[in-house]
Amino acid sequence: MKLNILLFFSGLLCLAPAQAIPDTEPDVTAQVAEVLEGVADGKAASERFTERGASYLAAPGLAATLKGCARPVALELLSRNVYGEDRLYVYRAKCQPQALRIAIDFNKAARINRLELAPEH
Repeated sequence: MKLNILLFFSGLLCLAPAQAIPDTEPDVTAQVAEVLEGVADGKAASERFTERGASYLAAPGLAATLKGCARPVALELLSRNVYGEDRLYVYRAKCQPQALRIAIDFNKAARINRLELAPEH
């Protein structure tokens, strides 16, 4: 199932800009924005991440990628899916010089199991 989720996200990155959907969980979106701002500042709250999720913080250039984002980070929700006990959110952050597509996966304990960023095409 994890492989299918990764393939799904990879496929989303290749598509034209997606339309935002109604955000029925603004508290989650606010948490994601706060996490992204912490990552950009080099002060990610490691307690919000699982061991696996923390490994995504070591990705080269992660903080630099977020430096072009305005503060607070403005996010548009593009999709929300549930896989077992995990919730996968895909957001768009309007950054300069180009928007970013962000996939973030929360486990049943509301800790981040995955965080991936990629330029939106």
